[in-house]
Amino acid sequence: MKSAPMQATVLVVDDHLPNREICEEILRDDYCVLLASNGAEALEVAAKQLPDVILMDLMMPVMDGMTAIAHLKADPVTQDIPIIVMSAKGVTDDIVQGLEIAEDYIVKPFELRELLARVRTMIRLKQALDQTRLMNQHLEELVKKRTDQLLEQEKLSIVGQFAAGIVHNLSGALQKVMASLELAQFDIKDRDQYLKTALTSSLEMRQIVSTILDKGRNEQRLDKVELSLNDVIISALSFWEADRHFKHEVEKQIDLQPDLPKLHVVHAHWSQSVDNLIKNAVEAMQSCEERRLSIKTRYDGNHIKLTVGDTGAGMSEETLTNLFNPFYSTKTEGGGTGLGLTSLKALLDPYGVKIKVESTLGEGSAFSLIINPDLVNSGGYHPALPTSATVAQE
Repeated sequence: MKSAPMQATVLVVDDHLPNREICEEILRDDYCVLLASNGAEALEVAAKQLPDVILMDLMMPVMDGMTAIAHLKADPVTQDIPIIVMSAKGVTDDIVQGLEIAEDYIVKPFELRELLARVRTMIRLKQALDQTRLMNQHLEELVKKRTDQLLEQEKLSIVGQFAAGIVHNLSGALQKVMASLELAQFDIKDRDQYLKTALTSSLEMRQIVSTILDKGRNEQRLDKVELSLNDVIISALSFWEADRHFKHEVEKQIDLQPDLPKLHVVHAHWSQSVDNLIKNAVEAMQSCEERRLSIKTRYDGNHIKLTVGDTGAGMSEETLTNLFNPFYSTKTEGGGTGLGLTSLKALLDPYGVKIKVESTLGEGSAFSLIINPDLVNSGGYHPALPTSATVAQE
């Protein structure tokens, strides 16, 4: 057996008792009626009871109707409640003024049928708006859930991209160990050299595994820690070396200012952000003859600035305009989620980081992170000259 629908509630606000009684008499058969004698009382009742419609007189003591309506519309809790102004002023200018602050206007004295019709219309409007709001809320939750899934997929794709490279590097090092140990069994003269090669390759394998484990551990931590941005960059580059294309076909220009003040941040957020910037730069250069990745950090005593540049194809005005919009991608269909840079912005916005993008068609792009001074722990910091390093293509 279905339960009866909940009765809609109407709040009648008028300083004249006879007017309140007439409205209550007209409405009580169909609605739950609440009464208030002035604007201040109406605000209190509306906040507690949340009526579906408010009938508001304008000329009242303590607080007039115009002031009460302004308060109701300014409060997020009550701003969506439809209001019908009740007034004896029937001049067009007065009606227009009333409709500018409320949803409807009815001139006193009014007929029973007219009042019922207007209240009924406003309640239908309110119910339709409530349904739309619930549907929008549900859709927003679905979109957020799907976006979170895609952002996780985007994050995992960076690790997945290196799976083959990691296996290749481990296999190569393992083959060296096995070959060296096998040769050491039969060649006594050069045994020490073979054992040394085996040890070097074993250390290489340990370093690869250690890099992967460190990255995994750091990205599981969601507490804030004291963090060196330069260390995050160096760690990211070490991880990216597992990708053969990155290792052998991309020239790296790394220019990190030493002794940067540390940041008090969540490690995973910044590790993923640096990965996204590098990934974006590498993908932009995929089909270019010249592939040069530049990474630079600077501190001016106030802000830390990280700039990641590429020699890719550059971006059009349309791309720059839509760059951080969810699901916008310049890749071909199936080539990406379009959430890499959206993820970057989502990770860094809570820190107040400003993202600056410069791009020239045919020349490349540069993404700069301007890091909020609040994140910079500059205690005991003494500026030092920057060091530069260029890693040529192998």
